[in-house]
Amino acid sequence: MDDDITVEGAVTPEPETAAPETATPETAAPDYRALAADPKAAARATVAVLISRVIVAGLGWVGSVIVARSLSPEGWGQFSFVFALLGLMSVVTDLGVGRVVLARLMDDDAEEIGRTASSFLALRTVLGLVGYVLAVGYVVVLQYPGEVIAATALGGLVVVFATPSHALSVLFQARHRLLLVAVIESLGQGLQLVLTILAAVFAPVLLIFVLPAVLNEAFRAVGKGLAVRRRSVGLRPSRHIDVHRWGAYLREAIPLAIGFALTIAMLKIDVLMLSLLDTFDAVGLYSIGYKFSDMMDTIALAAVAPVSTLLVAAWPHETATFRARSRSAGLYFATFGAVAVAGFWPSAEPLVRLLYGERFAPGSDAARLLVLGAAIMSLILLGIFLLASAGMQRHYPLVALFGLALNIGLNVALIPRLSYNGSAIATVVTFGVTVIMLWVVIERSMPMSGLLAVSPILVLAVVTAAVTVGATLLVDAAPSLWFLISVVAALLVAACGFLLSKRDSRSNSPAPAPAPDPEVAP
Repeated sequence: MDDDITVEGAVTPEPETAAPETATPETAAPDYRALAADPKAAARATVAVLISRVIVAGLGWVGSVIVARSLSPEGWGQFSFVFALLGLMSVVTDLGVGRVVLARLMDDDAEEIGRTASSFLALRTVLGLVGYVLAVGYVVVLQYPGEVIAATALGGLVVVFATPSHALSVLFQARHRLLLVAVIESLGQGLQLVLTILAAVFAPVLLIFVLPAVLNEAFRAVGKGLAVRRRSVGLRPSRHIDVHRWGAYLREAIPLAIGFALTIAMLKIDVLMLSLLDTFDAVGLYSIGYKFSDMMDTIALAAVAPVSTLLVAAWPHETATFRARSRSAGLYFATFGAVAVAGFWPSAEPLVRLLYGERFAPGSDAARLLVLGAAIMSLILLGIFLLASAGMQRHYPLVALFGLALNIGLNVALIPRLSYNGSAIATVVTFGVTVIMLWVVIERSMPMSGLLAVSPILVLAVVTAAVTVGATLLVDAAPSLWFLISVVAALLVAACGFLLSKRDSRSNSPAPAPAPDPEVAP
């Protein structure tokens, strides 16, 4: 820790009144582990992150509409490919290291905290540069068009800035000081949207549309870097960078890194394969569906964090509570996905046409399937966090490896025949098989059974399918009422999910502890 840092709240006695032998020593550093365990602080941080992610996703979605309408179909496909490739680089730039150093940021020694922070930031910066080189090298080696290589070289700076920026977010997470992070990230996304609008008006070309994302990430990195130096945060990085710590961080992160990398690859590999086996026009049509499913993934990721905290708090001494919370969360996640499917499926084509224009309407079927895939993915995310909450995440990488292999095989078989629709089918089948395998593994690994409310979820799935089919037929018969029909369909499914959740909660809530027998008077 820098020498000029003092402990906030320390009191120095006045020399003329305090005797030397009774001088008060410097106040001890705060108990950061206790701060991290504060449920109220965690709740406030969770709300801030959830609101921020919804704002960021919404503004990003508006920006994508502007870009898609401004570029040609091939240009939009190239834009989508570049950022899908950069998203895949998180396999290299994250490696699960943030989860490893989180505990080290709760140390009692301020100097140790500072050295951990600086070493972690330096490691993530190096990983960001490695990710940038890999992304640019990929498009150069495979001889992509010149405009794609140029866009990747410029857009790849997103990885360079975002990787240390995410590391700074981990530092704030250790103190539940995420409100400031949420504000900075929301402002950065607002800046990106303004610059995107200016690009659409004055220079609607691929390279210019890539630039706002780079400036957004640069703004976030600088803003968090300035904020983390505030002494009240207790996380000011040291001027010393201990490179020798990197090996320990990476070794501890290996189990998490493998599962995380395979999951990201399973999620992103379809766009890359579509770019190799088909055209950029197909990539553009396919990526429209991802704009809707990405919004669902953002909400699911934000919601799973507090659920994970509750599961950790119940493990391993309150297994009945752990089971009840798992079942309740599973039903809520399933209801969220079912509502999205019932609301989006009947109105996908008119909604895509309204937002993105007539030329993207052929991608509506793929968008429907990707939203269905996102609904399934929410249960996969819950399963992963459940295993991590019990310290059993080592069981997941084999499932993810099988899912990745299945996704690649299905894409190779289906893209030449069905183009982007084949890729969407491969995604849904892959996620469907993966969620079944994952929860079978959970059922066999955990010491208690029934962690997923299978029967109610199956009932909800049947109701959702029936409502969706009926709503789709009604939209075909009365196209002008597509919005009203979709809203009614979503409300019906939401009501069904709510009732099933209440019923399951009543029948599976932990039994109260038996009251002690009253003492018998002699």
